[in-house]
Amino acid sequence: MDGRQMTDDAHRAILRQILGDARVAMPSGGTAETGGDGRFALRLETARAMRDDFGMTGVVEDCATLRLRLDDLGEQVKPERLSVVLRGGSGRLGLAVYSPELAMALLEWRLLGMLASEVPETRRLTATDAAILADLTDPLLSRFGGAMAALPGGDWATGYAQGNVIEDARHLPLILAQGGYHGFRLTLRLGEGLRGGDLFLALPESPAPAPAKTAEEDGSPWPDALRSGVLGAELVLNAVLWRMRLSAAEIGRLRPGDLVPIPAAALTAVRLEGPGRVVIAEGRLGQSNGERAIKIAGPEDEAPGLAGLSTMPGLAAQPSAFASDPAEDAADFPIAADFPAMADLADEADFPAMGDFPGLGEFDPEATDLDADFPAFAQN
Repeated sequence: MDGRQMTDDAHRAILRQILGDARVAMPSGGTAETGGDGRFALRLETARAMRDDFGMTGVVEDCATLRLRLDDLGEQVKPERLSVVLRGGSGRLGLAVYSPELAMALLEWRLLGMLASEVPETRRLTATDAAILADLTDPLLSRFGGAMAALPGGDWATGYAQGNVIEDARHLPLILAQGGYHGFRLTLRLGEGLRGGDLFLALPESPAPAPAKTAEEDGSPWPDALRSGVLGAELVLNAVLWRMRLSAAEIGRLRPGDLVPIPAAALTAVRLEGPGRVVIAEGRLGQSNGERAIKIAGPEDEAPGLAGLSTMPGLAAQPSAFASDPAEDAADFPIAADFPAMADLADEADFPAMGDFPGLGEFDPEATDLDADFPAFAQN
């Protein structure tokens, strides 16, 4: 018998005198009733970690086992508690939660080397506090995992160490995986028993082995999945009737109530543009079922396209509302009169005259009285 075994036996004998045999001895069987659920191993290894790794005397008064789901873990994360992620192998993640009373007592011992008889006023626990308590969390998890690895089916407890702090319970579904969890609630008494608190642990159950892939599934080409993901992405389109160029001086002279002329032919030359002004399709403006709509031009239609300001038919005969000097062209910059998406065009207050537009099937630029619909053009 080596010296470590003798020390463990002496420590266990002291605990038997304090707590009784049933609360100290770890059964050797593998069933839940005999300790295979990890309860007895966790109680014993927690006491060892506190004594050998944290340097203080601690007694586990109670260790309760819980079967939990991810939704149940949110109840444990509270602002006054210290909640940290437990990182395991193969991407498995668990949770550890220190009660404020236990965390403050452990921090006081670690920083001052003593425990006051009176409980200090609690404060918000931080990531710095969690880094100090990792001196207990990490060896406790390591010892517990090693003890469970010796039992059949106990590999779910191996390989864990303390990770980041969780400050909000709403973050749990974004961090932890769905499924079942092995939960433990330990009640610890420190020093002379006047200080202590609760420690909550939750480790995920062993995931079921993934089914073997068939040769056909394993050999499926990845471009199909890539194509499906790309084509399923959302794309914002802008309906553009007209673009014009104004100098900075002309923009500075704009006042509420000023009219910016838009050629009538723009109604039959609407473009659908994607990001970067990439033209997706062309068509003409109208309405369908009471909603503003654009009829996309087909191969048989002659879409005039979104012409420039200087090339739009009939525009040269109209007086410009803004004087422009050619020498100032270098300072000009384009302004896109981009219309919002179709779902936003139903506001009659923004487009009062648009309610008089005919249906797409009835729209005829030559037969429509544009002067009546657009009085601004009738004045020119």
